[in-house]
Amino acid sequence: MTLILLPNLLDETLEISEYLVPAVQTAVSQIDGLIAESEKGGRVFLKRFLYQSPKTFRDIPIKVLSEHTKEHELIELLEPLLKKEKWGLISDCGLPCIADPGASLVLKAHQHQIKLETFPGPSSIIYALMLSGLSGNHFSFHGYLPRKKEELLEKLKDLAAVKSHTHVFIEAPYRTEKMLNELTCTLPQDTFLSVSWNLTLPSQRVVTKTINEWRKSTLPPLEKTPAVFVFAAPKINEKKSQASFKKKPGTSSGFYKKRKR
Repeated sequence: MTLILLPNLLDETLEISEYLVPAVQTAVSQIDGLIAESEKGGRVFLKRFLYQSPKTFRDIPIKVLSEHTKEHELIELLEPLLKKEKWGLISDCGLPCIADPGASLVLKAHQHQIKLETFPGPSSIIYALMLSGLSGNHFSFHGYLPRKKEELLEKLKDLAAVKSHTHVFIEAPYRTEKMLNELTCTLPQDTFLSVSWNLTLPSQRVVTKTINEWRKSTLPPLEKTPAVFVFAAPKINEKKSQASFKKKPGTSSGFYKKRKR
């Protein structure tokens, strides 16, 4: 009676040996079934792993959990686990429950005392934050921002006014280029904006500049490229001045004091 939250790759062309810990191989080979965002995505994931003969990736049943899954259908997904089976949960890309519908199933699993396990793995959201150079001390992930222009502009205005947070969000690939244009036209010119795309691929790019600098440069032709956007007001990105410590006689620094003997 275990639900295993399994990491997935950020792109189908990558190798699991480079991005997933070996324990994932063992876990996948032992599951009785897989819950995925799509049948195709689940089968592609399973095909990457080895199984003890005569078992193959085709023998593992797949159930779909998508944004269209209804509340009452969640318990149906958990029925095999309530019968003491071990199932895996994946996101189409990256980690389950991060910008995908898996969280609702995990919450339901908690309510039914189902054991939960997970493994480390790639997350484009966390990678983009790490590579942006912007503060990770206080950040918020906003998922997808509003699509209607009036609502989007109002949302960006509200987020830009928050000086104590770094803001992270994603956009559908076909809207990536349009979003970048909206950001460079809307955000205050001293705001830092970082855009990351094709993360973990050889073509990976991460560009961090102020909005003023973005406006003076040619925007990258993102077209339908998956990307993660990170922005923050300059206040939380300024270097903190180093604390000064008064030196006392017989010490090399006011911070380190000689022990009394």
